Amino acid sequence: MFFFKKKKLGHTLTPIGRYRPSIAVTNRRKAIKQPKNFLSNPEKKIFKTRGGEKNFKKILRPTIIIALGILIYFITYFFFISDTFAITKIELKVEGDDSTIVEDENSLVEYLKNFENTNLFLFNDTEEESYLETIYPEYKTINIKKSLPDTLVLKLESYSLSANLIVEKDDISKKFIINESGIIIAENEEDPSLPYIYMETTEVIMKGRTAIKSENLIFILEAIDDFQNKFGMQVLDTTYYKIEREVHLRTEKYFDVWLDTQLTVDEQLDKLKQALPKLNIYETPLYYIDLRISGQNGDKVIYMEK
Repeated sequence: MFFFKKKKLGHTLTPIGRYRPSIAVTNRRKAIKQPKNFLSNPEKKIFKTRGGEKNFKKILRPTIIIALGILIYFITYFFFISDTFAITKIELKVEGDDSTIVEDENSLVEYLKNFENTNLFLFNDTEEESYLETIYPEYKTINIKKSLPDTLVLKLESYSLSANLIVEKDDISKKFIINESGIIIAENEEDPSLPYIYMETTEVIMKGRTAIKSENLIFILEAIDDFQNKFGMQVLDTTYYKIEREVHLRTEKYFDVWLDTQLTVDEQLDKLKQALPKLNIYETPLYYIDLRISGQNGDKVIYMEK
């Protein structure tokens, strides 16, 4: 009879080693199990931040546009629509006068009053200056300045007074005062300190109109001054013949000196200067001396004794 020893259940004859996968394999398996759209915690934070920035930009842009629109509206309203810059005052400053006259009874000021309650920024000063210079040629310069918030400053420079003008028309004489541009600026007035010019005309002469062209007036005034300076003899008055283009100087010796406005004053008076050794204008009684005709040598002088 044989006896066998029973083996214990759960035990093997030889020990069996347990399988332990490496860390790299574990990580690889974990990586395979992860879904494609899986994000780690740091990546989730970045995603949330970027999403917030996009939403902020979407809100910021229309907010800025609305704010700019409101700002532009208020600026436009304040400067161009409201009464803050509406014209309410007109100041007049005359050249040579330091005083300021507010709303004077000047015709230019009266014209500018038509722009009261007009926005100061919308007022076209350059255009109005050009218009006024055309309507009022008696002023040398017309300047309009804007003074914030509600004032127009009108600066005027007048031509200087040049001569008394005695106009004879239909046997009627009328007195005027003309400025340096030949424009009549005063009627039925005279200034004894100014030269006297007589003129015959068939035209209507009135204040604000040009009586003598500026170049002819310059010629007359130059002739008066040069004759008095060169010959030491006073000129009492002058007669201007517009059609004949002549100027007659009436001297203190009561003879006339005839000049041609198409020739220069110097060349005509120089002829008389050269003729003095033969013609004593200080002692010889004369009716007139004619310097208009030029000879071959430019020294032809015609005169008539009394």
